[in-house]
Amino acid sequence: MRVLLTGATSLPGLALLRLLLEAGHEVRCLVRPESPNASRLEGRGAVLVRGDAGRAGDLLRALEGVDAVAHVAGIGYAPQVVEAMERAGVGRLLAVSSTSAHSRYAFRSSPKLEMERVVRSSGLEWTIVRPTMIYGSELDRNVHRLLRFLDRSPLFPVFGSGKNLWQPVYYEDCARGAFEALVRPRAVGQGYDLPGARPLTYLELVRAAANALGRRVRVVRIPLEPARRALALAERAGLRPPVGSEQVLRLREDKAYPYEKARKELGYSPRPFEEGVALEVARLREIGMVRA
Repeated sequence: MRVLLTGATSLPGLALLRLLLEAGHEVRCLVRPESPNASRLEGRGAVLVRGDAGRAGDLLRALEGVDAVAHVAGIGYAPQVVEAMERAGVGRLLAVSSTSAHSRYAFRSSPKLEMERVVRSSGLEWTIVRPTMIYGSELDRNVHRLLRFLDRSPLFPVFGSGKNLWQPVYYEDCARGAFEALVRPRAVGQGYDLPGARPLTYLELVRAAANALGRRVRVVRIPLEPARRALALAERAGLRPPVGSEQVLRLREDKAYPYEKARKELGYSPRPFEEGVALEVARLREIGMVRA
């Protein structure tokens, strides 16, 4: 199968690229002309095409001779991707969305649901996958920062009770789920959540990360609502605090999701967080981002 992959330089994109190539598929990666990360794709055996997933014209040029699209670059580009595929006559689409589509806060869920609606209402053979927070190396957006903080500080601030649930997914498990969703015919017209093996409270997650580092951590609790209001005030004043008020607000909701459907139909079997974070610590030590 000839696949156009968007978001190939991202953590899940790189892992999905490896799986596609190992399975013998031909892969063309759409990479922004100004991308500083294009070198991550060198020597991997994929063809690079310069263009922006947000421009249907770039996509249309990249789609020539392609059988399927694995769209990892962001569900927000769904209108352009669908338009280009329909014009090019390419029928198979795997779209990576997010479990934030389940959020009770509309500012998080509505944009994702609207873009998923674009995919579902297209005439394409679509599949949507929804990963939770993806982690696993220095390229993730959250856990590597948590690990580096824990490596430097014996104190760790936690907003609220820390009892809300999280279910982060290791990037290779996420990529395996996406790969199977693309290649299995029964996945056409279906959506799948792709979380980690089991939910953990935020406190359990922090302690598992500290254990992986071999560090002891003392948690300092910060009242959630006063912190959120202070951050909101700072944002209205034009400041950019390291944690956003909306991020703090979402700490009130659990981010735990069943994945029985993915297990049955995709053979999805993610690893526990304790196992994945140990692999991430090993990676960060290898490149000197945390202490040995």
